[in-house]
Amino acid sequence: MARVDQQRAALRALQTVLPGGLRRGQVGALVSRPGVGKTQVLVYAALDRLLAGESVLHVALRERVVAVRDGYDSILAGLFAGTPPGDRHDATLGVERRRVIHSTRGNPVDVARLRTLLDTLGEVMEAFPQLLVVDGQAIDAASLPALRALAQDHNLAVWFAWTPEGEVRPDADVVLELSYQSGSLWLDPVVGPRHERVRIAPGSLASPEPLDAEAADAAHAGHVLYSGGAHGTEAAFGAAAERHGVREVNFTFDGHVQARTRGAHPLTERELGEGDVSLAYVSRRLRRSYSESATIRRVLQSLWHQVKHAQVIFVVGTIQEDGTVTGGTGWSVELARMWNKKLWVFDQDKDGWYRWTGDEWSPGEPVIDVAHVCGTGTRYLTDTGRAAIDALFARSFPKA
Repeated sequence: MARVDQQRAALRALQTVLPGGLRRGQVGALVSRPGVGKTQVLVYAALDRLLAGESVLHVALRERVVAVRDGYDSILAGLFAGTPPGDRHDATLGVERRRVIHSTRGNPVDVARLRTLLDTLGEVMEAFPQLLVVDGQAIDAASLPALRALAQDHNLAVWFAWTPEGEVRPDADVVLELSYQSGSLWLDPVVGPRHERVRIAPGSLASPEPLDAEAADAAHAGHVLYSGGAHGTEAAFGAAAERHGVREVNFTFDGHVQARTRGAHPLTERELGEGDVSLAYVSRRLRRSYSESATIRRVLQSLWHQVKHAQVIFVVGTIQEDGTVTGGTGWSVELARMWNKKLWVFDQDKDGWYRWTGDEWSPGEPVIDVAHVCGTGTRYLTDTGRAAIDALFARSFPKA
């Protein structure tokens, strides 16, 4: 179990800034701007309790139950990568037994409804959570006294997500701020026991830590393109990056054929294992089947690294009627959506860029306005797709 314990280290960020964790009867707020990773931190906080044998109620304002469950499963897959299959199976089964997920599907949440839900769980299911997680900015300032009373009446700890509005801070027992600074994610205690800030484990959340921050800063204004260097879209992204002085990191592995070797980064077996996912999970998420071949698995593992390190994801492909994107690169789209990253897809059939808003695909014209980007997509790149990539870089890095 030593390897499992090491992989659980990412769960301890909250424990580090809050020794002993959030106590029962306390209310804690996790504060950050949109898209930084509040949902992932809340899932880690829940998993920390679940893996310790406690029960959790997760209330999501927008996400469907299956999407929330998929988020837990994806993190568990990473935590238990490289361990005996039985360990991961037992952990997943234990999590399922001790966790209840409730989605409001966008309907408002008030504390009275949360109290009714907790009472119903106790009466009908004999489920008595020790932790309540409320995600999706479902709590407003006026509700906080009632939320604290709920925590005390039910003898449970409560974490909730909070997107700041101006200088207003939530009146909670503990307030932690999640921020992305200088290429790393940081968790800062704002209210509660004072402790030094802590850096979130690399790769454990949506926002990345550069592979080599010093080298990245030496590139064009610190810009880095993360890709795979494969024929088609990835090669076109790489060529455009080189023309505009943007550093490349092209992930590869044994047996992988790259069209571009500039900035090649061979992934070790350990690194590939970090991006290991269940192909059954991928198939369910994308509603299509994949073979259990080693090559397909490694391609998916490589895509995991590309998306992990980027702040915004650019993909060339075709958006299907169900909202997914064609081909294996559709997995990069699902990772970006699951991790709440900025996401753009150039649909070659429609000859236009589309941004994922969180609910739907919306047409637009992107620019590269962050330091670390991912460029990937279909091998079957058309002239319109190539022109869209070139225009994206021309808009983002105009020649003097």
